[in-house]
Amino acid sequence: MSYLYNKKDYKKIILSTADGTATDTNRNYSFTNFNTISIKKPSYLKIDAITANTTSDDVYTIKLDKVNYNKASYYNSDLNGLPTILTKSFNGKSTMVLDNVALELTPQEINEIVLRITKEDGSGVGAVVIKLEISIEEIPDDIFSGR
Repeated sequence: MSYLYNKKDYKKIILSTADGTATDTNRNYSFTNFNTISIKKPSYLKIDAITANTTSDDVYTIKLDKVNYNKASYYNSDLNGLPTILTKSFNGKSTMVLDNVALELTPQEINEIVLRITKEDGSGVGAVVIKLEISIEEIPDDIFSGR
């Protein structure tokens, strides 16, 4: 038996609200301090880990902006138009390997990522620092062509 190695493009990004430019009363965090991310083929965006310096029971919703995604493969019932990539209550805990949910990205050049982070009441995160570990991985041809 032999195996053919088929190299896939893979990128890891760590975003912290402490490093982003906060706007809209600490709801939107813009990140531009990274090299341009080139996505040449359809890819999956996944959250691999998340941490926060809070022990509250607040539920945070994290949405993604300034990144193009396959709108035909995503449904959002909140009529907001931005994809929700995570809803989480920390309760003083960090999380690894989050349900393996992925957002399908289309080919593009990413120069900016904006995270919209809100609590259930619609307010921003205040002084809470949230760190996300995001991976972008090319979709294997056999999976993508099978649609």
